[in-house]
Amino acid sequence: EAPDYGHETTSEAMSYIVWMAAMRDNLVKKGAVENAGTVGDLAKAWKTMEVMIPSFQEGFMSKNELSAQYSEEHDVPEEYPTPQNAGNTGKNPIHSQFTQAYSGDKGLYLMHWLADVDDWYGYGGGSGKFTFINTFQRGAQESVWETVPHGCIEELKYGMEGTRGIKGVFSTDDKVAPQWSYTNAPDAEDRAIQAVHAANRWGVADKNTLSLAGKMGDECRNNMFDKYYKKIGCQSPDSPSANGYDSAHYLMSWYTSWGGAIDGTWAWQIGASHAHEFYQNPLAAYALIADPDLKDGMKVGSQAVDDYEKSLQRQLEFYLWLQSEDGPIAGGASTSWHGRYLKYEYLADADKEYITKYGTNIPTTFYGMAYQEHPVYADPGSN
Repeated sequence: EAPDYGHETTSEAMSYIVWMAAMRDNLVKKGAVENAGTVGDLAKAWKTMEVMIPSFQEGFMSKNELSAQYSEEHDVPEEYPTPQNAGNTGKNPIHSQFTQAYSGDKGLYLMHWLADVDDWYGYGGGSGKFTFINTFQRGAQESVWETVPHGCIEELKYGMEGTRGIKGVFSTDDKVAPQWSYTNAPDAEDRAIQAVHAANRWGVADKNTLSLAGKMGDECRNNMFDKYYKKIGCQSPDSPSANGYDSAHYLMSWYTSWGGAIDGTWAWQIGASHAHEFYQNPLAAYALIADPDLKDGMKVGSQAVDDYEKSLQRQLEFYLWLQSEDGPIAGGASTSWHGRYLKYEYLADADKEYITKYGTNIPTTFYGMAYQEHPVYADPGSN
């Protein structure tokens, strides 16, 4: 539902390569594949998947703190661009954990979710080379056919050339600095981690891949926090940045986004307020605390283990909370109602169908997060 033409690829697709390689290595080990050579496809697949991890993240790990500047979401794309609020900022409470544990790195070991494989859009200079792009930026009603595809490296060469670039479609800022930005989709990272854990159980994993999968899981904890690091359930856009883990919902949210100036002078990061049942992966959470080889890859150590112990419990509870009487599990929850921290009430116009369906204008809650039938996107619905 996300790529808008055939030569794009996603981190989701790439993670399945790791999964398939783990299964093939297991079959090779068992002698079930003729003329297969030796086990080793897992490491090759992981290396292939790493193409989705951005190499250019200038200045990100050199910053002690990262700003998360509030910008409200709107119900329809026509209400964009939207202003940035420099007086309403949060900060990622765990960023310093990574700068200390992975001090030699230039950026996060997470995958950007979307790439233009042949640079058909031209944001890579028309070279035909693999280029990171992004699409969804304008609220729940923005379908894939309404998005404005744009490069992850904003050099002000396109759109409002020299001033606001393509960012001007999304933000009202008068002047946009040359910058980079990426967004992950943690279902992909977790799927790859799950595959490496399976490979380790089957005896076909290698030490380096296990270490890298653990590192990826460690940094996926960025997905456990509210978009602007506000207290869970605050229900007001004016609520201040939360203290420490008060902004943690411990679920795998829809994304974390991060970026900065091309010259490295400033950097930012946001979490995500919305959690979808499909993005949860309690098996990956379990693997990161129970598989000693993956656990050792989380260089932050005991804090990472504590976080995943809470996340494992929370994800399982989330499944049970979302499960219908008939068995299916669907939907999700948000700590930012309508993307702008409104009071948890169905709106008479935008949410009319839910008021009719549920017979109430008050959504049920899960650890301070409001139920959503279609988290994040409604055209089409994300379920």
